[in-house]
Amino acid sequence: MSDQNFEKWIDWEKVDPDAIMSYKEISEKIFAPVYKVLAKQVVDDYGIDIGTGIDIGAGTGGFACEIAKITRLKIFALDKRKEMIKFMEKRIENENLTGRVIPESGDAHKLPFDENYADLIVSRGSFQFWRDKSKVFSEIHRVLKIGGIGFIGGGFGKDKKVREKAMRLHEKIYKSINNGRNFKENLNLRYSEIGKILNNQNDFRINFDESGLWVVIKKS
Repeated sequence: MSDQNFEKWIDWEKVDPDAIMSYKEISEKIFAPVYKVLAKQVVDDYGIDIGTGIDIGAGTGGFACEIAKITRLKIFALDKRKEMIKFMEKRIENENLTGRVIPESGDAHKLPFDENYADLIVSRGSFQFWRDKSKVFSEIHRVLKIGGIGFIGGGFGKDKKVREKAMRLHEKIYKSINNGRNFKENLNLRYSEIGKILNNQNDFRINFDESGLWVVIKKS
């Protein structure tokens, strides 16, 4: 894979603590219904109900928790920030998911999991925080089991009502962190970037539709 970053990546470890609190609020107030829609979408489309899952760049753990609620998966929620780990721990306890969703400190560029470990790996919205995107995609492929599924990208899901509301609420903040581009403009840029990085690699497919931009990985 050849990694060509169109823009400078955002170093998650150096993001200001005030911004971290802003991410937390966005996750809880805007993305809660989105995570529910995306969890159902992943389970319905790929049929993975049992085994081990990983959510990369899990933030406050919303996506991981929603997947756990509708499957029998044990999910590791990975993030580099200690603040996010604490937020996750509280959410997991409040939602009675202790032992089902497990906070994990780690870096996407060197996933703290063995080869052929996970049945499902997801990530929503962490792409912009990857310094070396081709390296992260390689790591995801390494950690997936044969036949395992990766669902990686950004978007608001297939439910039109949920999607349009989230986009409307998030638009101002989204533009402020994406050099003034709206959601569609940014996804077009990402689509071009991802295409160059993956360059028709086996096991990787790019889906770009109303639900967002997603790289689907099926390890063969």
